[in-house]
Amino acid sequence: MKKVIKLTESDLEKIVKRIIVEAEEDEKPYEKGPSGVRAARSRADYEPTPKEADIVGKLFGKYAEDVPPIVVRYLRKLGKKTLTKRLMDLNMLDKTTLDNE
Repeated sequence: MKKVIKLTESDLEKIVKRIIVEAEEDEKPYEKGPSGVRAARSRADYEPTPKEADIVGKLFGKYAEDVPPIVVRYLRKLGKKTLTKRLMDLNMLDKTTLDNE
């Protein structure tokens, strides 16, 4: 069974305008936050905070340029205890190493 829908010209215009507005909203770039991180989906928009620069420099070394800004933001927000526990779960860090320091 086919259903026939009748649209007036004004209804059709409203639908088209709504679709255009939604498409334009999707194309807007992310706004830059005060620390430069919120918009950091690409390296071009990224300005690292001092803590983030420290994380990237010491943790990733020569591979720092390959790490996406969103990963650096995640590591900045991740707590020391959580990171240590996860490294221990992966057998990348053992308790004797922590006790010696």
